Amino acid sequence: MNSQPKISIIIPVYNREELLPETLNSIIDQTFKDWECILIDDCSTDDSLKVLGEYEKTDDRFKSFVRPSTLKRGANACRNYGFLQSTGSYIKWFDSDDIMLPNHLEVAYETLIENNLDFVVSESLNFDHDTKEFLGKPYEFDKDQVIFTAENVALNRMGWITDDFLGTLEFVKNIKFNENIIDGDEYNFFIKLLQQPYNGIFIDEVLTHRRVHEGSVSVKNKENENNYFTVIATIKYQTAQDLVVYNNIELIRWFLSGYMRYSFKLANKSNSVPYKNAAFRLICNYYSYKKGIAFIIALVFARYFNKGYNIMKYART
Repeated sequence: MNSQPKISIIIPVYNREELLPETLNSIIDQTFKDWECILIDDCSTDDSLKVLGEYEKTDDRFKSFVRPSTLKRGANACRNYGFLQSTGSYIKWFDSDDIMLPNHLEVAYETLIENNLDFVVSESLNFDHDTKEFLGKPYEFDKDQVIFTAENVALNRMGWITDDFLGTLEFVKNIKFNENIIDGDEYNFFIKLLQQPYNGIFIDEVLTHRRVHEGSVSVKNKENENNYFTVIATIKYQTAQDLVVYNNIELIRWFLSGYMRYSFKLANKSNSVPYKNAAFRLICNYYSYKKGIAFIIALVFARYFNKGYNIMKYART
């Protein structure tokens, strides 16, 4: 095996001691063997780190780290830190509770190399952790009709989970996961990734089984409406802010409009609105000062009087 592996698999880990063996064994069982697996423990309170140490001892392709205390908590900080530790020429992010099918790396790598691509995206299939029943794919869309664009990802005309992606180091090296986002992080990441020139294709084959269980972040956030609105508002604002560097005015305005919509929902329930002051400045820059003021007035009316819908509608248009 080469001293530098071809593929770096980067996995954030938090309290996954019971699920880790199945995930890591699925990586060991890959038909493609030239990989390293960078595992970043997010200061777990169970025995996840012990499990990582056991795998590291028996297979030196596993390399475990603990997130430095100077970095933010969360999967995204772990992914960014793991990327800095990686040495492969191709990058594969994966989740600590999902399963790679045995030919996952081989199919993705060979497709990428044979077609001289920047990235490939394969398919996943959801399964229920308790019943083991398959639940369908995370995203359903006509791959023959929809082409790769940031706009199509943003408008949910297409999409994929973190596990589905394999890309070259050169293509991904300048894009970071947004550490202020706790759910929907891949959505933000891939929209940013597609702001640069790219050459990628879909692989119409299921290569991952994605576990759905009560401990997953997305499931927890959807159980509480206020949490869900906060998550969506955060994604909208953070993505708008991240796109400023690319000067994608159309998408920035689209994300700000969505942010204002969910901010109004939160204010109408007397909940805190995330990033409203910073968002006000961005709205003034990409809409107008009048619409920025309208946004603030609408929030006040929603919070204290359960009114202001038409004012927010004006701000968003």
